[in-house]
Amino acid sequence: MSPLGKLTLALIGLRFFGLNGLLIGLFLGHMLIDKTYIIRKIERMINRADDAIRVKLPYKYYRYYNRLDGNIWGKLWGAVLGALLFGVWGFILLFIAGSIIFDLPENMKIRRIKKDTDHFFDNHWGAILGLVIGFVCRSPLIVCLGVILGFIADYQRLEGARLIPFQNLSKYWQKINPLKLWRNAYGGEHRRYLEVMAALAARIAEADGKVTAKEKEVFNQVFAVKPKQKSLVADIFNTPTKHLRSVEQYALVLEELTRMNEDLKESSLESLFKIAAANVAVSEKQLEMLKQIADIINLDPEAFVKIKSIFYKKPISKKLAKCYEILEVPQDASMAEIKAQWKKMIMIHHPDKLTNASKEQIKEATAKMADINRAYQEIVKAKTKI
Repeated sequence: MSPLGKLTLALIGLRFFGLNGLLIGLFLGHMLIDKTYIIRKIERMINRADDAIRVKLPYKYYRYYNRLDGNIWGKLWGAVLGALLFGVWGFILLFIAGSIIFDLPENMKIRRIKKDTDHFFDNHWGAILGLVIGFVCRSPLIVCLGVILGFIADYQRLEGARLIPFQNLSKYWQKINPLKLWRNAYGGEHRRYLEVMAALAARIAEADGKVTAKEKEVFNQVFAVKPKQKSLVADIFNTPTKHLRSVEQYALVLEELTRMNEDLKESSLESLFKIAAANVAVSEKQLEMLKQIADIINLDPEAFVKIKSIFYKKPISKKLAKCYEILEVPQDASMAEIKAQWKKMIMIHHPDKLTNASKEQIKEATAKMADINRAYQEIVKAKTKI
């Protein structure tokens, strides 16, 4: 759903406060919505609304709604917000924008642009805040100072820098001068992130016995480790875990690096699950360790359940197995696959499709639909329950 927060608050700010409101809205939308639990809450609300509509719509309307395949919410957002803020032209322009930005999830170019935008905000929100303050104060000098100080703050945040003695100021300035910050910010962040993930992966790999070559190989593949970085990763993996810091300490560093970035939190934990699953199956001890990391980095509990369901298979109850059987999907199917099958079965078995049918046939079809909807709801509940 990102950049829903940035765009919404930016447009509201533009309408009521002009350019200053636009900049403030972009910053607050990113920090308070797009990289927090709120955006996940909005996604769940939309999914529930979509499910409720599919259950209640008569077939003659459902078949048309189904053709939209859920790609209506961006258009709805654009139409309502545009009409309220900017009238007819706002309705038209934001309807088109909402359709392109939110209703084309499979378009690789749109996804890449959204990802790059979030990455830029994540790595430069200090500089962006400085820019916003300067514009609000209407002072070119404050704009320049704010951007420079913001770059320095971003560098210290990403590199884990500390306050320095005055005698080292000259050397420090040569290292962080603003001309280098743009180029170095991502590189410094990536190295620190790689070190932390390697250390956590080593602790998880050793939790079920000995670190194996397979686990090291999976780590190098998952993180696309470059040749010049392989020695760093090898040193960490070859260090006995008794000489490494605790899982909690490394997880706290990871929390700092992934703070306000829900996507990075999810991908980080998913990568650690892949390391744990390198030797066929995730053990109970590894699962406990992964849950501890997820709690420390404040990962959305539903996201943890989703990732866990991919890599950790636990026997399910006969009742739940029956639900999968009713929907005719395998037990390892993803939520997207399950929902797609549910929509397909509604189209096939909807009672409203029956014409000139007996009361008994209509009764049977209604019961079948009730079973399908109940099975889907039970699976949804099981997949979102910890």
